[in-house]
Amino acid sequence: MQGHLDFNPMGEMRSLGYIIQQHGVRLSRPVKAYDRWVNRMPGVYHQSILGEDNIDMTPADDPDCLATIKHYRSLVPLAQEARKPIFELTPADGAIGNHAVAVKEARADFQRLAKEILERIGNSQLLAAAHIERQAELAF
Repeated sequence: MQGHLDFNPMGEMRSLGYIIQQHGVRLSRPVKAYDRWVNRMPGVYHQSILGEDNIDMTPADDPDCLATIKHYRSLVPLAQEARKPIFELTPADGAIGNHAVAVKEARADFQRLAKEILERIGNSQLLAAAHIERQAELAF
């Protein structure tokens, strides 16, 4: 094939885990059909990605589940319009009232996820630098 580059990255690639996006909630519980689907994820991940068999656990019990991220349904259109991540929305972008609370929750969720990823890749220097940068942002 003309123009095709045969590129194989050097180094060892490994999965850090998986993330679940929370489905809409009904009466403070996920819809049963979605819950059944989500509960299949650990077994499929362990079998298909890690090559392990007979894994019977829920995402809450699976150490390979990095996080369950909320849907943040109402913030997505605001973030798209503002062309920024949902955790950086401001009142000027329309994030007022309950939206402002959801922005704070999203920021905390994504910070936890980023910290978990950094810990899993073992880059403590990067984690420390991110913490210092965040503290500097809070000082302003």
